Amino acid sequence: MLPFTHAEKVRVRYCETDQMGVVWHGNYIAYFEAARTGLLHAMGHSYRAMEESGVMMPVVEVGVTYLQPAYYDDLLTVTVEVRTPPRARMRFDYTITGSNGEDIATGFTILAFMSRETRRPCKPPLLMRQLFGLEPQRSNNHN
Repeated sequence: MLPFTHAEKVRVRYCETDQMGVVWHGNYIAYFEAARTGLLHAMGHSYRAMEESGVMMPVVEVGVTYLQPAYYDDLLTVTVEVRTPPRARMRFDYTITGSNGEDIATGFTILAFMSRETRRPCKPPLLMRQLFGLEPQRSNNHN
């Protein structure tokens, strides 16, 4: 079951680079988000569905280690991994790899589960708790 892993391809756009053609450091966090969103979809979730059910996931911590630059038009692979079951928070770990297979950056984000109504911490959505084995699967079969 764990870890959950997903790889997302991202091509560096011109607007994401500085005058030297190097990816601006803040854009790596946006690449993390693209991979995290892809992982949630692969797990059968989406931010939209979670928010519609009343649960929001704000980022509460982020870290990035820059290993070497990425440049305009590079095709990057952003791999995201969830290694531990979510509780009130959920940690995502990332590796960004260039098309040559070399690591460009590593990092993490920690997101909290928050009630949209109260703006207070809450449990992960039921489907996510079930996916991680924190709650038993319920059968729709009433035999």
